[in-house]
Amino acid sequence: MRWLLGAVVGFLALVGIIASATHYLQEPYNPGFREYPVIVALHVVLGGVYLALAPFQFVKRIRSRHPGYHRWVGRMLVSIGLVVGATALFMGLVIPFSGWIERAYIGLFGTFFLLALIQGFLHVRAKRVALHREWMIRAFAIGLAVATMHLIFVPAIIVVADPTQSQLQALSAASFLVAFVVHASVAEAWIRLTRKRRVPEASGAKAAYEPIPGRG
Repeated sequence: MRWLLGAVVGFLALVGIIASATHYLQEPYNPGFREYPVIVALHVVLGGVYLALAPFQFVKRIRSRHPGYHRWVGRMLVSIGLVVGATALFMGLVIPFSGWIERAYIGLFGTFFLLALIQGFLHVRAKRVALHREWMIRAFAIGLAVATMHLIFVPAIIVVADPTQSQLQALSAASFLVAFVVHASVAEAWIRLTRKRRVPEASGAKAAYEPIPGRG
C-alpha cells in the first residue's frame, strides 16, 4: 500500500514539475498572467521547487538518517510554500481564468494550504511531531493537486474538440475542483488510516504515539 502511494505521489510530483518547467514554452491560457509576470513566475518556479523537494520529506529513511537535512529543507519548504500559496491566492482572486467559481475554490483551498503549512510549522516547533506530520500531509496533498488537475484538464480538452473559451473555463474549473476535493479527501483518509494510536504511559499522565513502520 505504501509503495503504491509513493509511486503515485512520485508520478504526480513529476507531472507538476514538468508543468512548471514547460509553462513558458506555450502561450498562457490566462491572459491575466501577462499583467503580473513576476507573481506568476514566483508561483510557477517556486511551485516546481516545492513539488521536487517535498516528497522526500515524507521518506522515513531520510528523516531518520539525515535529520539535519530534513529540518533545513523543511524550513525552506515552508517559506517556499507560503509564497506559492500567497501567489496562488492572488492569481485566483485577482485574475481568475474561470471567474467567480475559481475565486471560490482557490480562496478555500489556497487558504487551507497556507493554514496547513503554518499549523505544521507551529506543531513541530512545539515538538508535536505527529500533528506536524498530519498538517504537512494536508498541505502537500493540496499543492500536489495541480498535477492531477493537468491530468484531467488536458485529456478533457482533447475529448472536447476545438473548445470555446467558455468551455475551457468550465473544464479548468471542474478539473481544479475535482483535483482539490480528491486530494484533500485522500489525504484525510490516509491520515486517519495511519494515525498513530495513543497509548497511556506508565505514569498515566500523558499519552504517547506508537511508531508505525515505513513512511511517516
